[in-house]
Amino acid sequence: MRYFPVMMLSAITLLALGMPWASRAATLENHPHWKYGDSLPGLYYEVLAASFDKAERFQAPDGRYRPRVPATTQQDVSGFSMYIMQYIYVPALLYSVEHEANPLKGSRRALESALRAGDWLASVVNEEGRFVPVVDGVKANPQDSHRALYCWAETYGLLKEQLGQQREKTWREGLQRGGSRLLKDMRHRMNRPRLTAPFLGTSPNHFGLWCTTVNRIGMLLGLDDWVSDSRTALARFVREVTPGGYWAEHDGPTMIYDYLNTAVAAYYWHYYKDPEALRAIRANTDFHAHWTTPDGIDIATVDQRNRNHFTARAGFGLFSFCNFPAGRRLARLKLLSALGDKRDPFETLGLSVLGRLAQNAHYHTDGPEATIPQQMPSYRHTLDRPAVARKNGNWVYSISALVSPDSPLNQFFLDRTMPVSLWHQRTGAIIDGGNTKLQPELATFAAVRDGKLGAHPLDGLLRGSWDGDTLCVAEEGFSCRLTFVTVDDNTTLIRAKAEKTYNSQNTALLQLQFRLHDGTPASINGKSATLTAKKIEHEGALTLAHNGWSAELPEGSRFEWPFYTYYPYGAVRIPENLHNAVGRAAVSLPEGQWVEIKITVD
Repeated sequence: MRYFPVMMLSAITLLALGMPWASRAATLENHPHWKYGDSLPGLYYEVLAASFDKAERFQAPDGRYRPRVPATTQQDVSGFSMYIMQYIYVPALLYSVEHEANPLKGSRRALESALRAGDWLASVVNEEGRFVPVVDGVKANPQDSHRALYCWAETYGLLKEQLGQQREKTWREGLQRGGSRLLKDMRHRMNRPRLTAPFLGTSPNHFGLWCTTVNRIGMLLGLDDWVSDSRTALARFVREVTPGGYWAEHDGPTMIYDYLNTAVAAYYWHYYKDPEALRAIRANTDFHAHWTTPDGIDIATVDQRNRNHFTARAGFGLFSFCNFPAGRRLARLKLLSALGDKRDPFETLGLSVLGRLAQNAHYHTDGPEATIPQQMPSYRHTLDRPAVARKNGNWVYSISALVSPDSPLNQFFLDRTMPVSLWHQRTGAIIDGGNTKLQPELATFAAVRDGKLGAHPLDGLLRGSWDGDTLCVAEEGFSCRLTFVTVDDNTTLIRAKAEKTYNSQNTALLQLQFRLHDGTPASINGKSATLTAKKIEHEGALTLAHNGWSAELPEGSRFEWPFYTYYPYGAVRIPENLHNAVGRAAVSLPEGQWVEIKITVD
């Protein structure tokens, strides 16, 4: 693990970090919509204040927030989520905190919005501490209500003097009922052998957030046993960080959920100053800094919970990074990238993210910024597991050689399929995606056996140094290798080879996930078409061109679009979602011969 420098490297010129092909992303040096875009916490407060007018208009008469004004009760119920009630934190913070970027300090509108939201939350916590949200007389989804409970607790702390005796009593009792349920769940699990999902029976991010919520409510309400027990659990939680700087949910990193985990550790550091917490969040900041492309998007090849959904994340955990100079710049990059090219955070971020942005502002640690890996001409970063992310000039590639036990009964944990990714400064992601489940078509190496495609990596490793990296995969019957060769700033070669490990008639394949943008044109062998849901299939020697890059695939290749990808959360495991679809390329690997794919950026 290589730590990035904490001081500015004067020899490195700051990059604009923008891409000519896409005006959607603001950059560190180009953020025309944001007066305070050059520093935190000013940007936090400016963004939160800019979201309030629309959020206030969309607040329902009963006090709950909703993402849009519905036409019918059915739409209101289906659109409601307890996640969006995290937004209560925003008007409470804006009302309470003096900052030059915050025009809503002391605003009666902000205060009334937070009070009405808190009153609604108090009305839907039953005697057992469960949230039972009701929308227009219809019960709605209460999933993960504990996230809103935390934000309500922070709102109570900020506005306690404004509540009045009766409202303060109602809120306090509601917070204690909701917190009691979390306390029971926390105590039930806090002494498990490991704080990972297989032992906890839930994700560690849930457990960690329960701990912070119990701890904060205990502080605010003077419940000493709540504070003591949750502090013990939090002390153990921070020590579960791996040498690679992440919290393992199952086996290895989960990029998206790791933001929640580092928020837990940063909260604990803020209040208790345990040196182990600081060590954990320092290592975690280093991890995220190197596994983020220069446009602020996570590199998802090592994520076992989520495939890359191709957008920047800017909710949980940014205040953890802001304990360090380079981390402050990383947080600002993440936020600007997530905001895109509009001054409408209500639309680009959404209510639940804005609620946690309030936490980032509230717990921000101010100070200077420093250079981040995205601004360096090159870096190479490895985990404590066989995985590498490398920047070389305009290129960033990543390779995951992680192998994990399958979880066939758990829809949330993906199969490790050894994905690779490739990114360029001018085009963004070219090869992208991540792990999947029960989709051998997206494994980097697969085999055709008796006419059927299968992929089950038996082992994986990396061989590499500053000169280059090679992915080595043991597939049933084959020993496979892949390497990236950076020719220059605009040309990269992917070379792959498969050798049989015993006599077999099976055929090995190299498979790549190309990041294509639906609704835009792509051409294959010079023939152009707009990417829609209409199936595109080609075989043979192919030249694929899209979005300013081209890929030359050798004879024996096959390409198809759209290839829909696994999604663990909805009722449909493989929804026909074009935005998350990829272009799948499969290349036959002749026995013992290197096959080459040339990728060029215009």
